[in-house]
Amino acid sequence: MLRPRLIVTLLIDHNMHLVKTVAFANRHYLGDPLNAAYVFSEYEVDELLVLDIDASEQSRSIPFQFIEYLAQFTSVPLTVGGGITSLDEISKILSMGVEKVALSSVLKVNFSFLNDAVSRFGSSTISVILNCANNPHGNSLACFGRPDSGSLSFPIEQLALACESAGAGELVLNSVDRDGTLQGYQNDILKRLNENLGIPLVALGGCGSFKHISSILSQTPLSGVAAGSLFVFAPETKQILLNYPDISFSLHSELCRIKESSGL
Repeated sequence: MLRPRLIVTLLIDHNMHLVKTVAFANRHYLGDPLNAAYVFSEYEVDELLVLDIDASEQSRSIPFQFIEYLAQFTSVPLTVGGGITSLDEISKILSMGVEKVALSSVLKVNFSFLNDAVSRFGSSTISVILNCANNPHGNSLACFGRPDSGSLSFPIEQLALACESAGAGELVLNSVDRDGTLQGYQNDILKRLNENLGIPLVALGGCGSFKHISSILSQTPLSGVAAGSLFVFAPETKQILLNYPDISFSLHSELCRIKESSGL
């Protein structure tokens, strides 16, 4: 079985600045995303997930010129997302050497677009980001795009299975409540969801240490684990330090070592 991918997530804003958020707010400026992409490419990361977090609200796509530069700065698998709403945009992005596009907000208003995209480009090129958060009653609900009081109204499993039925090649479950908190993944939800899905599932939101990665992977065999803060900040600080572990050995072996040493 293939080892889980260790995915670096980079967020960019409308100024094409690299930022980090907490619960989708409280932005922290980090610097130049192209420089960061180059550094992580030199680290030979498993994958880069680059998301324009302002694109949908500004009714635009992640800029093509930025993607073109990004592809030139990287030599690792690249997934990009942000405001993508047309098949032509997907075609243009894939032609630049991007491996996958990530869809989310567009599916809130046009869910059939997922099936259209898969039919034209194949499921292996289409990833769906599902954002989840707790409502005031403590129930975990999900939505496409940025959550608001009206959009967080669907059970996570319902939307996830709908994405699978529509042909999505991969589902990224992003925890809004844990974004940037370093508290760990929502293991219970991820485990339950992974047991009911037939497509690859990636965890995102809350990772603050390799113990968190070890913990979730010891409970369920995810396709990938994604993180932002873990790879852009020095441990237990907000000091910028781009880093990535040496994974010349299998990730499974490394996580077993971490698990033993940490007493998990």
